[in-house]
Amino acid sequence: MKSLVRSFYLFVAVHSFLIGLLPIFIPIILWNKGLALNDIAYFIAFSALGFILALYFWDRLRAAANWSKIVALSFIFEILLVIILLWDFSPVLLSIGALINGAAGCFYWSTQRVLFQRITQTKNSGDSFANFQILVMVVLKLGILLGSYLLAAAQINLLLIIFLSISTFGYWLLRHSLINQIELLQPSAFSLLEVINFKDTFNSKVIFLIDGVLLFLESYFWVLSLYLLTQQNLLKLGLLIILLSVLLALIFYVIKKRIDRINTQRIFTIAVFGYACSWLLRAELSLQTGPLVLYSTVLLIAFLSSFFRLAFNKRFYDIASLAQPIQYIICKSYYSQFTLLLFFSLTGYLFSSSDKPLQQLQHLYLLIIPLVFVYLLYGRTQKIRATKLI
Repeated sequence: MKSLVRSFYLFVAVHSFLIGLLPIFIPIILWNKGLALNDIAYFIAFSALGFILALYFWDRLRAAANWSKIVALSFIFEILLVIILLWDFSPVLLSIGALINGAAGCFYWSTQRVLFQRITQTKNSGDSFANFQILVMVVLKLGILLGSYLLAAAQINLLLIIFLSISTFGYWLLRHSLINQIELLQPSAFSLLEVINFKDTFNSKVIFLIDGVLLFLESYFWVLSLYLLTQQNLLKLGLLIILLSVLLALIFYVIKKRIDRINTQRIFTIAVFGYACSWLLRAELSLQTGPLVLYSTVLLIAFLSSFFRLAFNKRFYDIASLAQPIQYIICKSYYSQFTLLLFFSLTGYLFSSSDKPLQQLQHLYLLIIPLVFVYLLYGRTQKIRATKLI
């Protein structure tokens, strides 16, 4: 198990650095290439379609325990995505890039979730996720620091060389470490009918339907909002994100040992209300906000969002351990991505090419606040025990 834990953290660390190096800047790259908000929304919708298509094949590779190919494809899709993003792309190439973006997300996130679920079978899920979140914060932001500097300096060739080198080295480190460490006897691949018929007593299905939308609003539109609020200064944005990460890492180091000992329902409820507050704060920020208020508010937003993710993911993995964990994880992905496809297709249709993008985003943040309170239904009718199976 210790060897698997090391492999998991290595897998996460390498990919987090690569994501920080360039993919995290996808909305900004698209924006700087002249795409409007509706185009970016369509990009997200196509990415969701790519994720769904890739998940079908990932699940079959997983069932065959072909972890070597899964790890290889997780790097190959990211490399292809970066090449397309750095290209002067056409609409057709952009659509292909979106599909590849979804496939890259599928092979990283699906693998990461299965590995994390496996290692938390013998640990407290809250503490484990906090450790994982601190690692991601540190490594991701190292990638952001380097990526934002190279993008701001227009060092595209150097950025591509670094990305390719780290991807190759990461695969070389991981190619043997995961193959024999995950149980060879995997559940068979799940049919779409099994996914459609999935249900439980924790209201999981409705949570799956809304969670992806909020996650992608954070990772795409909120990143773009920060870029616009920092006067479209890429390096300033990178430094702001890094400062936030350092402060958040310190906060999570303090609370991570306590999350499994506190009343989980109370913590989860507080986290949901805090998350709703974070979206209200996002909607209130404007270009006229002073630097001190802006950075203080962004720090509070980051804390409330991260604290919610800590509480939510603890609940997610605790519930997954009570079900068939892999089926639970796969169903979550299918439902979330299907809703993403519909939501962002509709958003792309409704968004106008207004010259006030920040204002449009703020209106969207206000509209989705009621969705946050749906999380209060998650597991409320059942008592959820902590993840301690052994």
